Amino acid sequence: MKICFFLLPAVTLLAGCNNSPEKRAESAVSEYVGNRMGDPASYRAGTFDTKPYTRQDSATYAAQVAQLNADSAATPATAPKLANGTAQIGTFVRHDYREQTKVGDVSRDSGEFVVYPNGDVVQLIPSHRLKRR
Repeated sequence: MKICFFLLPAVTLLAGCNNSPEKRAESAVSEYVGNRMGDPASYRAGTFDTKPYTRQDSATYAAQVAQLNADSAATPATAPKLANGTAQIGTFVRHDYREQTKVGDVSRDSGEFVVYPNGDVVQLIPSHRLKRR
């Protein structure tokens, strides 16, 4: 009986350690994607690829979106170098998933997201769409 009292806190502690920022970001993206499907029960998570998202990453993304929206003849936009640009402001998540309907049809998709520390999820334009053609 005394062993149970010692094991319970250890198991609880180990379970709490598995809740890293990356795992929380993956969970937030899963919820975000699933809730935007016609039938959330049809969502099947695939792979996740996470990395820190910095202020410099955000500025680079903004410059790429501006270039995408600008005249195609314009010179390529470059992101300004930011002071403290390496400061992490969120977690970048690339996620592959599938949707399986009740009749068995399967469609695959993927997305790129940023999850901020407060739990907000922002879907990004995929990086392959931001490249010059």
